[in-house]
Amino acid sequence: MNKKSILLFITLFSTFLSLAQLAPKVRYWIPFKNKTGTPYSISTPSAFLSAPAIARRSAYNIPYHVSDLPVTPAYMQQIENVNHVEVMYASKWLNGVVVSIDSSAVALAALSAIKSFSFVLDTVKVKKIKLNKLPEINTIDAAAKENASSGTLSTVKYGKGTWQAYQLEVQCLHDRGYKGQGMTIAVCDVGFNDVNTGPLFDSIRNSGGILGTRDFVAGGTNAYQGGDHGTMVFSCMAANKPGFMVGTAPKAKYWLLRTEDGSSETLTEEYNWIRGAEFADSVGADIITTSLGYTTFDNPIQNHSYQTLNGRTAPMSIAATMAARKGMFLLNAAGNEGNSSWKYIGVPADADSICTVGAVDTTGALASFSSVGPTADGRKKPDLLACGWNCYVSNDGVQVFPGSGTSFATPVLAGAVACYWQACKSYNNMHLMDTLKKMASNAATPNNTRGWGIPKLCNGITSISKIEPEIDFDYTAYAHPNSNQITVNLNRTNFDKLNICIFDVSGKVVFNTEYSNIDYQMQLNTNGLSSGVYLIQIQTSKGQKNKKLLKL
Repeated sequence: MNKKSILLFITLFSTFLSLAQLAPKVRYWIPFKNKTGTPYSISTPSAFLSAPAIARRSAYNIPYHVSDLPVTPAYMQQIENVNHVEVMYASKWLNGVVVSIDSSAVALAALSAIKSFSFVLDTVKVKKIKLNKLPEINTIDAAAKENASSGTLSTVKYGKGTWQAYQLEVQCLHDRGYKGQGMTIAVCDVGFNDVNTGPLFDSIRNSGGILGTRDFVAGGTNAYQGGDHGTMVFSCMAANKPGFMVGTAPKAKYWLLRTEDGSSETLTEEYNWIRGAEFADSVGADIITTSLGYTTFDNPIQNHSYQTLNGRTAPMSIAATMAARKGMFLLNAAGNEGNSSWKYIGVPADADSICTVGAVDTTGALASFSSVGPTADGRKKPDLLACGWNCYVSNDGVQVFPGSGTSFATPVLAGAVACYWQACKSYNNMHLMDTLKKMASNAATPNNTRGWGIPKLCNGITSISKIEPEIDFDYTAYAHPNSNQITVNLNRTNFDKLNICIFDVSGKVVFNTEYSNIDYQMQLNTNGLSSGVYLIQIQTSKGQKNKKLLKL
C-alpha cells in the first residue's frame, strides 16, 4: 500500500470512528425472571431499608416482600460485561435494569448476548415520550409579583396562601399544632431552583426540614437545578413567611428528588421516577407527591393509549401501586388535558390505591383544564380536588404570584394530608384515603370530573387533641465567686441525656460531662478552674447552645 493509500485509509477510518462516536446511544429495559443468588434477605431488612422505613412497615404491619430486595448484583455484572453495554440503573420493584447501548448499529449483537442469559426475561426499547404539558403561569404584570422581602401583605397569617389553605380547612389542624411535624414528604419533579437560597424557604432550611436532595437525571445529590417547576410545587407546602405566604405543611420534613429531565422527552423519566419512589421508600417517606404525568410518544403508535390506562400496564403506574403497597400515601396530578381532545388523566394518575388530584379555583369551581376519568378499567378519577386555578406559588423563593395547573393542586393537598395524617397516625394509608373521601364535598355523588370533591378537614378533627407549643431549649449558667461550683438552670428537661462542655479562650476543653439524671437546676463541680472567661456548650436532643461564662 503506497503512502497516498495509507493516508486515505487513515482518513476514512478516523471519519468512521468520529461518526461512530456521534451515533446516538439507545436505551433498553431488561427485566429479570427472578432474584436468585441475591446476597440480601427479607429477614434482615436493615441491609436495604433505613430505620424510618422499617418503622413504617412495623407500624402498619406491612410484610417484607421479595420486591423489597435489591436486584441480584451478579445479574447486573453479567449485563455490564457485554460489549458496548452500560447498566444505567436498576429497579428492585420491577426487577430489572435500564441499559445504554453505544449505537443502533451494535444493538442487535448486544441484545442477542443479553437475551442468552437464562435470567433475562425480555428486552424492551425505552422509547421517546412527551411529558404532559406543564402548568402555565397566568399572564400578570410585574407589579402583581409580590416580594417576600418587601414586608407583610396581609394581616392573615397565611398571606397569599390563605384561600388555598382555607378551602381544605387545614387551618383547623394548624391551630391545634399539627403542621406536619414528624411527617416526611418526598417531592418528585423536574428541578428545585433557588430552594436553597430563597427567603421564603428560610424557615424550612434553618430547621433542617430539607432532609436531602437527589438528582436521578444527571446523578449526584444536587436537585437545585433543572428548572423551577419543583420550586413552585414545593412552595405550596413549605413556604413559611407569616403574613406573606404560608404553605399547607410548613413544619414537615422533605426529600427533594429530581426525576424529570425538562430538556428531553424520553421514557427514561418514567424509570427515573421509579428510582425516586424506591428511594423515598428506603429512606422512610410517608408521602410522595408528584406533579408530572405522561401520555403520548413522538411516534403515535407507541402512545399510552386510553386502553392501557388501567394502572397495570405503564411501568410508572405499576410502580406507583407498589409504592402504595409499601405503606406510603401517593398523590399525583390528574393532568391539564381537560380542554384537549385527549381530556383523560395520564400515567401514573391511573394507578390503583393512589390519590389522583384535580384542580378547582378557591370558590370550588372546576378548572376546565383539569383532566378527567374514568380509568380504562372503570375506576373513578380524579379522587380529590384542591386549588390549582390561580393558586399562589413562588418560582424563586422571593416573589409569589398566581399559577394554574393540577401540578399545584397536588402539593396543596399533599401538605394538608400530611397534617391530617400526623393527627391520625394510627391510620394506614388506605384508611386515610377512605377517610378523606368520606369527608369531601362530593362524597355522596362521586364522578369522573370532580371525584369525591374537596376534603373538608375541620369535619374530621373534633376528637383530635391540641398539641401544646414546644418550648425552645435554653438555659442560664453562672459561676459562684471563689468557688468551684457552677449553676446551670434549664428551661426544659424532656430529653434523655445532656452533655455539658466548657472551653477556655484557646479552645481547650476544660470540662466535659454527660448527664442522664437531669433536673431544671444542675450544679457542676469544676475543680481547678481558674478565674477568666470561658465558653459553655450544652448539647441535647432538642438543640445545642453556646454561651459566655465568667468565673471570678
